Parts: sequence; C-alpha cells; structure tokens
Amino acid sequence: MKCIVSPFSLCYENIASEEYLLNKMQDNIFMLYINSPCIIIGKNQNTYSEINQNYVRQHDLPVVRRMSGGGAVYHDFGNLNFCFIVENKSKEMDSVFREYTKPVLDVLHTLGVPAEFSGRNDLTIEGKKISGNAQYYTSSKVLHHGTLLFNSDIPSLAASLNVSESKFEDKAIKSVRSRVGNIYDYLNEKITIKEFSNLITDYIMENFPNCQSYSLSEEDKFHIQQLSETKYSTFEWNYKSFSEFTFKNNFKYAKGNVELRLNLINGIIKEAYIIGDFFGKKDISELEMMLKEVPYDYNALEKVIFSTNIDDYLSGLSNAIFLENFF
Repeated sequence: MKCIVSPFSLCYENIASEEYLLNKMQDNIFMLYINSPCIIIGKNQNTYSEINQNYVRQHDLPVVRRMSGGGAVYHDFGNLNFCFIVENKSKEMDSVFREYTKPVLDVLHTLGVPAEFSGRNDLTIEGKKISGNAQYYTSSKVLHHGTLLFNSDIPSLAASLNVSESKFEDKAIKSVRSRVGNIYDYLNEKITIKEFSNLITDYIMENFPNCQSYSLSEEDKFHIQQLSETKYSTFEWNYKSFSEFTFKNNFKYAKGNVELRLNLINGIIKEAYIIGDFFGKKDISELEMMLKEVPYDYNALEKVIFSTNIDDYLSGLSNAIFLENFF
C-alpha cells in the first residue's frame, strides 16, 4: 500500500487526485488531504438544491461533485479527509465501510475519544456525526473515502448547506442532515489537526502490510491538475450532471406577492413563470421570455435582469431584489 499526504488544498485537485489514483496506480492507496473551504456534492445529487447559493456566492466557496454517492458535505481547514483505494473483493458495502473506518476509530480510541459506528456510513460521538463516508466501485477496485470533523467551522457548515427544500422539485438524492460535532471538543489532551493526521498515518504504516510512504511525482501532479481543469472545476460536471428540475419561490414585497417558477434542463432555464397580484406597465410575458435559455447561474441572470427595468413589469420591485429571489 502507498501512503500519501496530498500536497493540494484546492478541492478540485484533491477530488481529481482520487480519480487519478484509482485509474493509474496498481498499488492499494491510502491518502489524507485537507481542503480549503468548499462544498463537496454526491454524484447523484442536484447541486442547486443542496447548497445555499447566496452564501456560497458571497463567500466564494468552490463546489465540486465527487465520483461517489451520498450527501453534500462542507470542508474547511479543520476537516481531515481520508481515502482508501483497494482491491474489490466483492464484499458487502457495510463490511467495506467497517473495515476502512476501523483504523480511524482505533486512533480516536487511543486518544480517549468515545467514537462509534452509527448507521450505514457514519462515525458519531454521543450522537453527533463526526465522520461521513462514501464509496465508489469499479470492477476491480473500491474507493472508500470519508470526512473527519476535527475542528471545523460548524456555523459555516450549517449556513452553506442551509437550503429551503420547498424551493426545489426533483428526483435527485437529498442529503440527510445530522447533528454534527468536532473531534477536538472530545480530546482529553488537545492536539493540532497536523498531529492528528500524523497519528493516522503512523497507524496505517504500522498496521497495513508493505505500506510505504509515497509523494506524488511531478508527472502525477501534472495529470491531476489537468483532470481538475478539464472535469472537476467545470460548470458542466458540477452543476449540469442532474438534468431536469424545477425551482420555485414565493416572496412578498411592498406592492405585491410573487410566485417565481423555473423549469430547468441541464442547468438552462427552459420555461419561466412569474405569477402574482403585482401591477406593471409592461406585460410580464416579455420578462418571462427574456429568461428563457439563460443558464441558471448568478452572473448570467444578473446580466439579463439588469439589462431591463424590473419596475416596468413588477411595480415597486428593484432589479437587485428580483435577482436575489432566484436563489
């Protein structure tokens, strides 16, 4: 087994590293990485309905879709991530989960942290989730990866994933929100996330046969960055993978009530409906037509909305407030 500590801190590159190592390395792999603040989306999810789009935009948070299923998670510098890429021995998923979260659990127990298995893919402490795990299978390999909330910014985690479910109608897999906690709060003797990472690395090196430390070569890094640029940082991969859904929002302003409904296919607005008891000098159907074929993206919508005067269609409503209600 090759034991790797990722040199990257950008989510696009670390998620790309997992695919690269899965496809290019013959050896079993164990990798640890820490991402700068970002959101990671499960393969089968509708990105729009999992993230707080206004918060993500205001805080310039990258959003990336991973290969594995499961729910959306927030990463930051207080979150340690681990990844096993091993031979597929046709074991049950629950068995694989337990096998490759046990090393983490053993390290936590040596630190006096009362963590335990919970549900299908979580580790918890006193009922609070500190680790979520997911898997991706090929015919020959299994990729098992998980988060470890060591000393993460919990308020930012909650705010970035705080989505009104009533705004989205789709068939994508929704995240199950859980109470979360930080490992750091349960340590008898406080250590840094770097020291925690080193403890896990030492455990893997000592307990897995023929385990050797490995640093990514310049060639490895080049191919990973290429994959990051051509796939994992693209709008097509991160937002368009879920094909069809409806966004709806009801809001009230000083002079009326508005129901906004958008039918979207591959991230493009195909139909827009603006309904309510508002007044306007111009026919609302003109505004609806302006929105058709526009990407469901803040910058694209801002350009269209600020190319006209929204007050002409919805008397008393500003362009800025109208735009904010699309997310």
